[in-house]
Amino acid sequence: MFRGVLVLFLSGITAAQFPVLGDQQHLVSSITDYLEETEFCYKCDDEVASLKEVNANQSALLAQQAGDLAQQAGLISSLQNWLDSVVARVDSAEQFMNADIDELRQKYEMLEQKLSALENKTCEGADTCTIPSSCTEVAERSGINNQAFYVIDPDGPEHGVLPMVVQCDFQGDAIITLIGHNSEARTRVKGFEDPGSYSKDVTYWNSMDQVRAVVDQSSLCKQHIKYECHHSEIFYTSGSQASWWVTWDGRQADYWGGASPGSGQCACGQTGSCSNGCNCNANDYTWREDSGFLFHKDDLPVTQLRFGDTGQSGEEGYYTLGKLICYP
Repeated sequence: MFRGVLVLFLSGITAAQFPVLGDQQHLVSSITDYLEETEFCYKCDDEVASLKEVNANQSALLAQQAGDLAQQAGLISSLQNWLDSVVARVDSAEQFMNADIDELRQKYEMLEQKLSALENKTCEGADTCTIPSSCTEVAERSGINNQAFYVIDPDGPEHGVLPMVVQCDFQGDAIITLIGHNSEARTRVKGFEDPGSYSKDVTYWNSMDQVRAVVDQSSLCKQHIKYECHHSEIFYTSGSQASWWVTWDGRQADYWGGASPGSGQCACGQTGSCSNGCNCNANDYTWREDSGFLFHKDDLPVTQLRFGDTGQSGEEGYYTLGKLICYP
């Protein structure tokens, strides 16, 4: 009986009194609110309670569905993060694999160069059968071809270090000695956020004792170092280092190419052409570069390269390390 009366009553409600609603939940809620506000339903508490229960059940169902959707969204986000990490690891592995291939190729070329240098060695008599001590002596004896490979013995025969293979070349009127290594190729650094977390050992054609023998007998040695950066610093504003190179005897260098030892700067910081000590210290989303020669003989050659601040979005860099060049 009550349901019939309720239907008749509701059919008489005008659109202005009871606007059409868009979904079932709002409809039920609006009906119960309307009934509670009128005196018509003073005997229909059970019906109102029933409608409220339906409304509550539907609200709970909607809340559960919303929770399920949120859980699925979280799962999708976790899967995306996992895929991103896998891609990053693959990129890193590929980078190291390419570096290893380059190193093997350079070692092979080095062996070929040593063989060529030994084939070029000649003895024409007792005075000329000793190995030259420097590229200058090579030039005096037989002349040199540009960047050809020769065997020298920097500390003389029968003592000290063994004879070694070097390149000899002209730079103006000076005869220079060049010693190469396994890290001359331009190399990308990405995915290493902590300071110095990227590490590359620099292996030279000769032992460190042999290289240092050349440095010791030379009036001047230098080595070019370059870092191309994108939102990646060398020196933090706090004064600590994100990236650095390591000296021949294992010390962390506190200066970059073109700057003085202990300066905590790059070349532009020494000349005053940048405001933060290094171009890369701008730490913005513009490709910048800090490069220059390292001249301090007590530190040369570079034996390791360390980089950081390349782990976040948009951060990366490329480094290039030149041959060690020494002058008579």
